[in-house]
Amino acid sequence: MSAPIRGGRAPDAYDGPVIHCTHWRDQYELERLHVAVIGGGAALATVVPPVAAKARRVTVFQHDPVWILPTPPVPGLRLVLGRMPADALGTLPAGSAPPLPGDPFAPTAGAASRSAPSGPVRLALDVLRWCGQQALRRVAAANLCAQVGDSWVRRQLTPDQRAAVRVHGRYYRALRQPHCRLISWPIARLAPLGIRTVDGVEHRVDCIIYAEDAS
Repeated sequence: MSAPIRGGRAPDAYDGPVIHCTHWRDQYELERLHVAVIGGGAALATVVPPVAAKARRVTVFQHDPVWILPTPPVPGLRLVLGRMPADALGTLPAGSAPPLPGDPFAPTAGAASRSAPSGPVRLALDVLRWCGQQALRRVAAANLCAQVGDSWVRRQLTPDQRAAVRVHGRYYRALRQPHCRLISWPIARLAPLGIRTVDGVEHRVDCIIYAEDAS
């Protein structure tokens, strides 16, 4: 799996434009560009599809993948998911990107601020939540197998068992497009013309988009 660029990141080593996902408003002209998207699974699932729909070529450097469920065509589903408790679909691992601002599946402030039950009720709810999360992850694993036929790409997209579950309908479909490529090698450093991975390959790109938490 690709790892995030940590303290050694040197953005001034790259000569091209750099965009953060919090500033992504679909207004950049990407039609003729080879775009690199770097980040965690939850943010990538939101950013990659609109980028892949416009860019000439997309290279995705993913770290911390999450379990992804398809979006079923159920009226009112997004409203229901928005009202669920903050940890109902699992907690993102440390260093992973949370859902982007405006993500309809991000937990609401009201749900997070509700007083938690205690005693036997809390235990029963914890057991039910655990069972629900296990069931959701099994469905997400089946969704991954159904949508991604390449076994190596599927392995790259398979997260840790404890990773969060998110609902995104277009991420896997975007990755299957011929002009979109997923890179598994960790990033070593940025280079003037692109991104160098630890295998010594320099991936030349015209633009870098960071799909991860701004902090």
